[in-house]
Amino acid sequence: MKQGLNNFSYSIILSNTIGKNTGATTAFVESNINYNAHDVLGEESHSHFTEFLVGSKNTECKKGYAVAIASNCPVFKLHFSLLGSYSHQVNNNLVVTIPEGFCNLFFMPLQPSKDIFTGKRTRTLEVFFTQSFLERILGEQRTANLLDITTAIDAEAPFVFFKESKQIPLKLSNQIKEILNCAYTGSLKKSYIESRITILLLDFLMDTTKLEVADTVMPEADYAAIVKVEEYCRLNLKQKLTINALSQIAGFNTTKLKRDFKKIYKTTIFKHITQLRMENAKQLILEKGYSIAEVSYEVGYSNPQHFTTAFKKTMGYLPSQLIK
Repeated sequence: MKQGLNNFSYSIILSNTIGKNTGATTAFVESNINYNAHDVLGEESHSHFTEFLVGSKNTECKKGYAVAIASNCPVFKLHFSLLGSYSHQVNNNLVVTIPEGFCNLFFMPLQPSKDIFTGKRTRTLEVFFTQSFLERILGEQRTANLLDITTAIDAEAPFVFFKESKQIPLKLSNQIKEILNCAYTGSLKKSYIESRITILLLDFLMDTTKLEVADTVMPEADYAAIVKVEEYCRLNLKQKLTINALSQIAGFNTTKLKRDFKKIYKTTIFKHITQLRMENAKQLILEKGYSIAEVSYEVGYSNPQHFTTAFKKTMGYLPSQLIK
């Protein structure tokens, strides 16, 4: 485990029936894989560091696909299923299942293993890292689960941090979006990703162990429906978003929609939508140079003055302060 991840690699297995090896192998470096075989479309990106590797998938496949894992040393994997469900197998034995909207951490020994992705669309954030990296960032902080991991490492056996995968807390969800949307390049990107991944891992280990799940746990189908609503809002900020229309997308009444949304995102639907709109507006101004009138239209405001008022109330400053 003191080794680096220099030779850590995926062998891509793309198949209509999951499991037929196409023979393609891709080393983990700063790179992208464009899927275009066996009905798998989309892209996978990798950022390779000394002690950890960050990967993200954004793919579509009607019947799912699998990825064979090979490495030069045992590693940990922190996996976030943002869209679609995920399973990990070792020697064809199921180790963990992480449904859409959930996350988990597990140990991968030097044994043949496979990732399986199901669902029409797959979007993930995956962080592979070494034991030395984990020990370095935790210092003296320890939990009972981490002590159990030590036993699993000694036995060279798979180990799952949580027996039941956890729903992704909003705090971590926001951090994930910042990592996936990183616009930096070169050494600046390296520094940014390293710092964000360290914070993400610490928050995952500390926050999820203390997470009070009693007030947020709900049936998986209901949780998936709320995530679907939030995703719809995020992709349609220019449109008029009403509770009645969103309840139809969720598939349950408006009262349940508002209650369950607040359970997961710790705020009301409209406050969340406003926050999304203002964050998107900020990005459009800074990255694309939009004017106030242009950006207000892009995020669903017909009146720029109303947009400016909402932006100031949400962000604490005027949008004009972003324009150089």
